[in-house]
Amino acid sequence: MWERIKQFGIDLKEHFKTRDYRWKYKLVVCLPIFIGLLIIDIVTKQLAFKYLSHDEFAPVVKFIDGFINFKFVINRGIAFGANSDNLAGTITGAVFITLIAFSLFLYLNNKIATVGLIMITTGGFGNLIDRMWNDGGVVDFLAWELFPPYSIFNFADMCVTFGVVVLVIAIIVEIIRYYYIRHHQEEEEENE
Repeated sequence: MWERIKQFGIDLKEHFKTRDYRWKYKLVVCLPIFIGLLIIDIVTKQLAFKYLSHDEFAPVVKFIDGFINFKFVINRGIAFGANSDNLAGTITGAVFITLIAFSLFLYLNNKIATVGLIMITTGGFGNLIDRMWNDGGVVDFLAWELFPPYSIFNFADMCVTFGVVVLVIAIIVEIIRYYYIRHHQEEEEENE
């Protein structure tokens, strides 16, 4: 049994050592996406912090009425304010999810999936930075009003949401590609 475990460890090490990680694509395409989105997130949060009223009873600032407006909120929880009474758990969960997304980003070679994962990583990282600046809270300022659930979020949250959408699209494309290739291989085997 120990020999199998030892061999598994050797095989795993060899796999990671010889894998093509497509660093050029990740540095040329994904790194600028990460930096650009992170700058937009930090700047928008700072603008919201500076120009929006911090009074929780202040009316929303109209932007696109009935769709999205501005309202300043410090969110101490995760999505939709959940888990706001457990700051340590919230930060631990955010760090864990961000590290998983970044680890998958480093490992995967699918270009669409890596863009989705870098968006998720950027959003998580942006909110973690914000939690350091705001005593564990995140600045939320975009008030969604088009249809329920009505919520207040920020640019980093949008990055995470769109990153998940892109990741799901990448998974669907890979599934279709897999079955398409498999179908053609079966046809070629039948024709031989």
